[in-house]
Amino acid sequence: LFRKSIAIVFFNDVFMFPISISRLIPFSYSLSLLFFAACGDEDRIATVSSVGFNEIRAEVSSIDRNASRITAIPQTIGRQVLGFSELDHGKSIEFQVEPGDFGYLSPGKIFRAKVEKVTGSDPRILSLSSIWPDDPSYRIRFENVNRMLRRDTLSRGDDPIRTMGEYLPPFALFDQDGDLLTTDFFDGKSTILNFIFTRCSVAEMCPAATNRMRRLQNLVFANNLPDVQFLSITLDPEYDVPGVLKTYALAYGIDESNFRFATAPKSVIDDLVRQFG
Repeated sequence: LFRKSIAIVFFNDVFMFPISISRLIPFSYSLSLLFFAACGDEDRIATVSSVGFNEIRAEVSSIDRNASRITAIPQTIGRQVLGFSELDHGKSIEFQVEPGDFGYLSPGKIFRAKVEKVTGSDPRILSLSSIWPDDPSYRIRFENVNRMLRRDTLSRGDDPIRTMGEYLPPFALFDQDGDLLTTDFFDGKSTILNFIFTRCSVAEMCPAATNRMRRLQNLVFANNLPDVQFLSITLDPEYDVPGVLKTYALAYGIDESNFRFATAPKSVIDDLVRQFG
């Protein structure tokens, strides 16, 4: 059920970050971090919940990055938007999207998203928001993995927080590119993890935490440490869909080669927060 792992928690203090037996690098940051090294594997999967009243499930047929638009073919249309004359099952339809959503959207990809008409724009163009990866062939597997996480969280009672040396629970998240991130992400790597949310506007909180993670990443690059990676998990999954996280990463100038931002349905995030403290 669990992967072998180590978890070391650092709280708002000067700490020594263990990289190898022969080398220790000091960092001084006021940031709560988790340090993970784990073993295990999961197949790459994707997820979807049932389509909401104002949502569609569709497959991308073409993209236009310059115009921030995609053409997609709806497969499922929510009850509330069935009345949109522009929507039709099996018909190619043009949609407006945010630039960050192109991290996931490409021809052949299936997604779930909220649909709305945009006032003052071309009436033939509908707008998509809250875009989630949605490959039905992976849905059962995704739900099963996070169902194990739910059961594990409940089994730990009123104090489910994991301590140093305990195994990681099974879980599945989406990163800023819409790729699945499971516990195999930690295989053979040392991972620095924190929790943020993109709408946080208090300079001393999430913005400061992300800047510190970026500076820490620069030190990792400067010291040529290829086995160190970074993970920020959102606390606001209802807003922080993969495309929003992609835009956030770009805005902070994050080098994404070893830095993932992750999200999932709120119930999954709640369980992870409870277990990681």
